[in-house]
Amino acid sequence: MEIVSRLNQTKRHHCDIEVYPYLRDHHLEGGVILPAVEEMIVLAGAVKTHYPQIDINCMQGATFPRFLSIPPDTTRLPVMIDMKESGDGGIRASLITTVTSKTGDIRRTVEHASVEFLFADNAASLPPPFPIMKNLEGGCISVPSEAIYRELVPFGEAYQNIMGDLSVLPDGAHAFVSGGDHEADESLLGSPFPLDATLHAACVWGQRFAGMVSFPVGFGKRVIYQKTIKGNKYLGRVVPAGVSGELLIFNAWIYDLNDVICESISGMEMRDVSRGRLSPPEWIRA
Repeated sequence: MEIVSRLNQTKRHHCDIEVYPYLRDHHLEGGVILPAVEEMIVLAGAVKTHYPQIDINCMQGATFPRFLSIPPDTTRLPVMIDMKESGDGGIRASLITTVTSKTGDIRRTVEHASVEFLFADNAASLPPPFPIMKNLEGGCISVPSEAIYRELVPFGEAYQNIMGDLSVLPDGAHAFVSGGDHEADESLLGSPFPLDATLHAACVWGQRFAGMVSFPVGFGKRVIYQKTIKGNKYLGRVVPAGVSGELLIFNAWIYDLNDVICESISGMEMRDVSRGRLSPPEWIRA
């Protein structure tokens, strides 16, 4: 009974997200939104503080159900982190805000991100190094990063981290990605920019071969083997793993320039969250 009671307990952590200027380069349909890669850093920080025994470099069952908007002129964003022990010894953490109705009579909580952090022993097996993986073949096009960030993923400079050309073909996509810069926290999960740029590669693949502008809504498992560093150069690679209705599923890897794996992400889910308001330009469609 004591174990069951402990599993049902939720610990709530209140904190403020500091809104650095670079975060305003991440925008959609005229509004600024906190990237999923930044939400995971916020969650990891809370878990590391309250549960130092947990390996924050291994995550599973992530969901990103609603964007967290950043209002104009806001410098600090108050949020809550709910943390709860899971049955397999991990910690599920959820990023929550409180929304008040226009009349001020109704207050409700909204979940923006949720992920389970695991013990190190539960990490996935190490993927093979890049050179011995199956080569991507057939129908390859090269999309310059300038075109990507002008027309396909129109974020501001801080989030323009695909370097050179992105190679896109039916079997997947890959490109060199930058570790980025600015005030982002790289101490917990490494630099957020390489993974964010790898998600851009998946977005471009979806525009070419699925005819949709998709954004991340979750993943099955993410393992960080060595942290990416701001200012460094990496190789990001995505491979489609399936289509379920309007959901695109990818596996992704990030390597350093010595072909050593930095991160693996399996079951990365992408969806058209604009409900058709955004559509790919004709020139990128296969």
